[in-house]
Order: sequence, then C-alpha cells, then structure tokens
Amino acid sequence: MTVIIPKEEYLKIVASAVRFANARIPEDDWLEVSGVIIGRNEGEDVIVSAVYPIMHQELDKDAVIDQYKWKDEDYEALYIIDDDAFSRGDFTVGWYHSHPGFKVMMSHIDIRTTLSYQINNPMAISLVFNPLRLVKQIELPDKKGNPDIPLHNDPGFKIFRLTDVNKGIQASYHPVDFRVEGFDSPEQLVQLTQGFIVDITNLLPKDGVVESYQSLVNKSVEELNAQLIGTEEYLKTLAMKGETSRIPEVLQNQSRDIKISAERINKKIEKMKRFLDYLEYKERATIVPAALEILKIWEEKVANLDSALQTISQKF
Repeated sequence: MTVIIPKEEYLKIVASAVRFANARIPEDDWLEVSGVIIGRNEGEDVIVSAVYPIMHQELDKDAVIDQYKWKDEDYEALYIIDDDAFSRGDFTVGWYHSHPGFKVMMSHIDIRTTLSYQINNPMAISLVFNPLRLVKQIELPDKKGNPDIPLHNDPGFKIFRLTDVNKGIQASYHPVDFRVEGFDSPEQLVQLTQGFIVDITNLLPKDGVVESYQSLVNKSVEELNAQLIGTEEYLKTLAMKGETSRIPEVLQNQSRDIKISAERINKKIEKMKRFLDYLEYKERATIVPAALEILKIWEEKVANLDSALQTISQKF
C-alpha cells in the first residue's frame, strides 16, 4: 500500500498541529490535534483528496494527560464531512493526530481509534505527525536515555495500519509507504515546510484569530496612512523652501517605497487569508466571515492607494 497525499492537504495537517504547539507556546501547554482524512482506494493505494482539522485537546493542569473532549459540533462536523465526501465519490479513509514533542508511534488510545476506522474500512490509515520531528529532523529513541535518532529529509510523520484487527485493542501496527505530491524533492519539502511553520507560528494563533487579524490590519492601515501623511508633509516642506523642482522625483521615490511596503503587507495578508482554511471545521462558520471582513479593510485601502497618491500629487 502507498498513501498519496497532495501538498496542500499535507500542509493542513502541519498547520493544524503547529497552531497548538509552536515556539510561541510553552511546551507544557502544547496540545494534540485531531482530524479526518478523506479520499478513496485505488487498488492497493489510498488517494487522499482532503484533510479536515476537527478538534484539539483541552488543557487540564490537574489531569495526568490532556483529554480530547468531543462536542456535539465535532460529531456534526464528521457527519457533514463524510456526507459531502460521499456525494463526490470519496469517503473517510482514516484519521490523523499530532504528537507534539514526542515519539511518532501509536498509543493504546490511538490503536482503539484506528480500530474504529479499520473495522469499517480495512484499508483505513492513521497518520501521526510531530512538528519537532520535522523542524529538528530527529526522532526520539525507543528507550529513555538513548540518543536521539537523526533523520534526513523527513516530513515529520508516519502512517500506520493495524496488522490484525481481530485482536481488537491488542492489535499490533505497522508503518505503510506514502508519497507527498507537489514538491520537487524531499529536500524542498522539508525546507519549504519549515518556513511554512514559521508563518503559521506568527500568523495563526490558537486563540483570538479574529482579534489577531484585526490588530494586524489596524497596524498596517495606520502604517500606510502615516507614510501617506509623511509624504505630503515632506512635499509641503519642499514647496515652502522653494525647492519645487525636487517634488516630482521625491514623489516618485516616496510612492515607490510606499508601494513596496504595501506589497510586503499584501503578502502577509494573502497568507492570513489562506490560513483560514486550516481552522477546525467548527470554527469556520463564525471565524472565516469575520476575518475576511477585516482583511477586506486592508484590500480596499490598497485598492485606493494610487488614487491617494494622485490626490497628493495634485496638491503640488
């Protein structure tokens, strides 16, 4: 068996995991995430068509381990996703979850969950991802105290299947082959995804997504307004000094710098818009519309940038 995963669906797994376990969050507060994998079987292969982040653990300082607490909206999401997949000729081919900061393997709980999938679909898969495995290119040893195991161009995950479902939760498991499509090489996958992790860490917070987007847009609009005001004041100063001959060149240079700055922010805004696809399913109905309205403020500001610069030019 080979599991074939498109680039964008792989990045969804990475993003949903990193959102709740990254350099901005204390390691003691890192949380596992879980989602479903949609696709189809072709011969002995599993073709992944879509990945949906569903939920994350709830932090409980008093618990031995943090627990997944399923809510009605999570079950409803699974039903909607499965029904929608069926309408396209696909179905749920497995699940994924993260092991932030610890070994990529299957716990007894993971085996139990995988069993529920594999009983209904013998080819069902379980993908386990660890962001640190990808970032540091190491795997933890089987025994505590042994050295870390160095890796080379590893995508940060393994895919498992249960060997004998008839044994129930006592079943053993084994890794299966996979291929992530959309990258030119394993080296490129690792390099680009490590950069992607930095962007997710900085631009997709685990809480307060809308507030975070609002803050960045407000700051960006203020920065652009300050540049426009500064340009006009600079030109006023030149006019007052009788240096009007310099105005066209200065305006041209200032306009260029303003547009370069706007383009830099545009790239960040485009990433933020794309990152909305990595939210948990239940978040999308409320967060996505609100976030897009906020991002629209910046888009309209940029759309009117040439007009604003023209208005300044006409004053001199």
